[in-house]
Amino acid sequence: MVVEKLEHSRTKLTFDVTPEEFEKALDKAFVEENSKVSIHGFRKGKAPRSVFEKMYGVESLYATAIDIILNDKIQEAVKDENLVKDFIGQFEPLLEDKVERNKNFKVSLVIDTYPEVKLGDYKGIEVAKKNLEVTDEDVEKAVKSMALKDATMEAKAEQVIAKNDFATFDFVGTVDGVEFPGGKADNYELQIGSGQFIPGFENQMIGMKAEEVKDINVTFPENYGEASLAGKAAVFKVTVHEIKEQKLPEFTDEYVKTLNKDANNYDELKALKRKELEDAKVVSEKDRQTNEIINKVIDNATVDMPKTLVDSRYKAMKAQYEQQAKMYNIPFETFIQIMGSTMEQFEDITKKQAERQALFDVVAGAVVEAEKLVPTKEEIDAKAGDDKKANRVQIMNELTYQKLVDFLLANAKEI
Repeated sequence: MVVEKLEHSRTKLTFDVTPEEFEKALDKAFVEENSKVSIHGFRKGKAPRSVFEKMYGVESLYATAIDIILNDKIQEAVKDENLVKDFIGQFEPLLEDKVERNKNFKVSLVIDTYPEVKLGDYKGIEVAKKNLEVTDEDVEKAVKSMALKDATMEAKAEQVIAKNDFATFDFVGTVDGVEFPGGKADNYELQIGSGQFIPGFENQMIGMKAEEVKDINVTFPENYGEASLAGKAAVFKVTVHEIKEQKLPEFTDEYVKTLNKDANNYDELKALKRKELEDAKVVSEKDRQTNEIINKVIDNATVDMPKTLVDSRYKAMKAQYEQQAKMYNIPFETFIQIMGSTMEQFEDITKKQAERQALFDVVAGAVVEAEKLVPTKEEIDAKAGDDKKANRVQIMNELTYQKLVDFLLANAKEI
């Protein structure tokens, strides 16, 4: 057996097949193929080999004989513990020579193997400092958002559009003077500044008055969902009808208690909300730093990724989306369209994500091995507690990931 390393972490195993081996395989192939045919004058599977070969030719046994040889070679390969520990995926058989009786020939098996990881820098990774500031404006905005469910809409005394106002208007869009599908609506209501329309559209509506008519010039984004409009300049004729503003209820002590039972007044409500925002900031900033560091560690590593690992991750990710579609009892393609994507876009994005996640798995595994971050049995038992049904493999994976994150953060450099 000759072992040859190929690109993309593939290994090729090449074997010599002697005439004696091939003859033994032909003997076995004859028994197998003869059992499938009926030859006049003989019971099924009982025809002599000479009769079989006269009717079908010895070459009719070659394919089955080669399969028998390849299966034998697979068994030979998997006995090598040093090789088999890195095998992933399925063997791909190859015939290296023309098959002839009484002549040596070669067969090969190609298989993906777990990739070698050459770690780059993973300690001292520079990462932006945590920003844990929560401003008074942040708190006010968060508290007011709690009351939105009880807000009322009132016509604005001064019928002039300002940011966050709700405008009711008609619009007709044209590209090169021609209307396009979906570019027209009557009595459309929009909160100005919500970012629902094409960039630049809403800003140009600020300052418009009720019953004012105005041409708004915009350019569709290059990645716009409708390909025929992507990157095109458009003009929207807008007619404003009414302008409303949102009125929040008064934050009396009684109303405050309906928003949070632990708050007795508006100041206490703000204090509780500030603590909530600060706690969320700690979590979100830790997640941000973790993602920044992990991405840099991945980019610093050198890995020749095998296709099997990426495909496996892609299939798992796709299966999750397919399961969601089943939950909603809708076709998968329809589910993807509802998400605002085409199948081609979904496959492209998901494959890129799968490649990145598969890369993370192998690089993270290399760091865990290098720094001995695998949790102990005692740590796993402590996490499982008295739960007899606890999934210890899952617990081990969770603890390992947490150890990895803690290690990377502790060894990072804030700038």
